[in-house]
Amino acid sequence: MMNLILAPDVMLENPVKHYDVGQLHPAPIALDMIDVMTKYHGLGISANQVGLDRQIFVMRCMLNTQFKGNLVVINPIIKGLSEQRELGVEGCLSHPGLQLHVKRPISCVVEFETLTPDMRDVIHLEAKFDDIDARVFLHEYDHLHGIQYIDRVSKLKLKMAEKKRNKKVNG
Repeated sequence: MMNLILAPDVMLENPVKHYDVGQLHPAPIALDMIDVMTKYHGLGISANQVGLDRQIFVMRCMLNTQFKGNLVVINPIIKGLSEQRELGVEGCLSHPGLQLHVKRPISCVVEFETLTPDMRDVIHLEAKFDDIDARVFLHEYDHLHGIQYIDRVSKLKLKMAEKKRNKKVNG
């Protein structure tokens, strides 16, 4: 089984490479990533969070009726972002217990490869995600580009959130 990488780690700070689905079928990797995401009660996890240098992430769709449950996203491309942004609470499996308010677009239109429900074939899709699904998609997309949610808040907000987390951890 894959291991979750915790920050700080150089793997989380660098962009990952294109996933060549012709070279390595993504199903076994996706299933392992879903296991790690589920074990740690996450809404998503990217390849670099489990030590893989490839553009793949998995996420749990909450609202999008086109995708029920877990979605495998390979080589995503953002086609459009809503102008409207919203501040929302985010956490990250690689930063346990650290909650931050991050401003993100409320919807996104994206293109990516994914697996058919039986996980046999790779297909190309375009989809729109809104609200929590858009937030999770964009959070995981950022990971693939070496951007962490801590990079999207001010140093002051980050320090305050770290103090709050450390207070909880240390009682």
